[in-house]
Amino acid sequence: MKFLFDIGHPADVHYFRNTISYLRERGHELILFARDKDVTLDLLNAYNIDYISKGKGGKGIFDRISYTARSLKLLHESISVNKPDICISHASPYLACIARLHSVPNIMFNDTEGAFLFKSVLKLWRPEVYSPDSYSEVDEKRQKLVPSYMELAYLHPELFTPDESIKKITGKNYILLRFVANNATHDIGQPGISDQIKREIVDKLREHVTVWISSEDKLPKELEKYRIDVPVHKIHDVIAFAKVVIGGSGTMSSEAAMLGVPAIFISDSRLGYLNELSDKYELVFKYRNRTEERIKAIQKAIEIIQTDSSSHFLELRDSMLLDKKNMTQIIIGILKQKARDIGKKI
Repeated sequence: MKFLFDIGHPADVHYFRNTISYLRERGHELILFARDKDVTLDLLNAYNIDYISKGKGGKGIFDRISYTARSLKLLHESISVNKPDICISHASPYLACIARLHSVPNIMFNDTEGAFLFKSVLKLWRPEVYSPDSYSEVDEKRQKLVPSYMELAYLHPELFTPDESIKKITGKNYILLRFVANNATHDIGQPGISDQIKREIVDKLREHVTVWISSEDKLPKELEKYRIDVPVHKIHDVIAFAKVVIGGSGTMSSEAAMLGVPAIFISDSRLGYLNELSDKYELVFKYRNRTEERIKAIQKAIEIIQTDSSSHFLELRDSMLLDKKNMTQIIIGILKQKARDIGKKI
């Protein structure tokens, strides 16, 4: 069979890399397009996954329009020539449009509420959509829920064992700050963490613990010395042994929770999966991006650092895993069923 993937974000690489390995090992033909965003291409290279780059998306309106036109053109040409049996993405509106145009089955995953393009995609191009059962804005006619999180496609204990040798770089007692660019469509209207706030967070926490930073954007010159320098595919090892992960990344906050590491999420965004990880499983602590809330977030971080509570959070993670399944197994099961629907077999 032929499968076409559209990768738009570094996290997408992780969501699908184990599925890609499964399909590749069984001799299926894979076509993969990728946006040149942050470390996406570096990750694909690290995992030896062949891809066709769609270039950078850009931040301005004209750059976005240009990227959209380029994406649609490349996908249209590829589907016309290669005739894939199934298309797969994490909320790619470009692939949804072109797959619909060519009447190719399109499997889409989405875990992000508030992405205004997603609702239009559902109505116009009708992909077959799967979301975690924590998703809070379900379109019951067009969306199916599964008992998992996207991050369990690569951080479920059946798939990932952290490498303790990373401590040779990080040390044993550290926290990880994650700063994101906030330029995706679902980030519109969401204030990011300013450089001054980044300085304040580092200044207050470095008195208690070693501070490392992972950042999509440039950091103020005086903070560059805190930037973690590890191979891109080793960041989950860094997360796994951190005392706490702090920042505005929903994905990395969830990744920390999957590994039994407490996460402090500073953002005005409210995402279903983080709400559940906070309210039900107590693995994520949510704070709005405003002065009084950030003070509380820093105080919470210091409390966690000063309390030897790692075993407590691992127990909370194990409790969560009793309810949630290996997401890669779910994805493969969905693809097998779709293959049967079209008279084929994986």
